[in-house]
Amino acid sequence: MGELNPERLETRYRDWPPRSWYATRRSRRILVGAGACSAGLIWVSAIVCWYLAPSDLAMWTTFALGGSALAIYIVVYSALVGATRGVVGLAEHYLDERQSLERQKVQADARRGTTVILVVLGAVLTFAVSGSEMTIRIPSAAIVMLTYALVTTHLILPSLLMGWRMPDPPPDDEDDRDDEGQDRSGEATGRTGNGQPIDPNTAT
Repeated sequence: MGELNPERLETRYRDWPPRSWYATRRSRRILVGAGACSAGLIWVSAIVCWYLAPSDLAMWTTFALGGSALAIYIVVYSALVGATRGVVGLAEHYLDERQSLERQKVQADARRGTTVILVVLGAVLTFAVSGSEMTIRIPSAAIVMLTYALVTTHLILPSLLMGWRMPDPPPDDEDDRDDEGQDRSGEATGRTGNGQPIDPNTAT
C-alpha cells in the first residue's frame, strides 16, 4: 500500500467519512469519545480475562470486544485523519513546521498520559491482590490483554488528543464578501446612473 501522502489523503478522504462527522468541535469530540470507548473495550476484555480465564466465555468475550474495538477505531481514525488534514496519519516529512510542532506536543502529552495510566494500573493491581497471598496467580490471557490494552492506548492517545484539542476553523470569507456586497448595493441605491448622489429635493 505504501505510506499515506498528501495526494492519497486528498483522494481517499474526499468523500468518506462525511465531513459532517468532523466539521465542528462538538462532532470531533464525539468521535474522540467513540475512540476512547474502543480502547475501553480492550481494558474490559483484560478484566474479563483476569476473572474468567481460562474459559470459553473469556475467549469469546475477548474476540467480541476486540473485534468491536477494532471496527470502531478504524472509523474514528479515518475521520480524524480527514479532520486534521494529515497531522494524524501523514509521515513526518510531509508536515510543515506548525503541523510538526503540533504533533510533537501531542505525542509528549500522550507519553505523560501513558505514564499516568501505568501508575494507576500499578496502584490498582496492588490493591486488587491480597497482601496475605505469597503467590500471585494471574491468567496468562489477562497479562497478554493488559499489555495489549496498554500498548493500544499509548498508540491511539495522540490521535485522540489531537482530535479533542483541534479548534474550529475561522469562518469563511463568503460572509464577509456578502456583507461587503450588501454595503455596496446600499450605497448604490443613493446614486444616479452616472454615479452622482441623488438630491432628495429634486427627486420625483
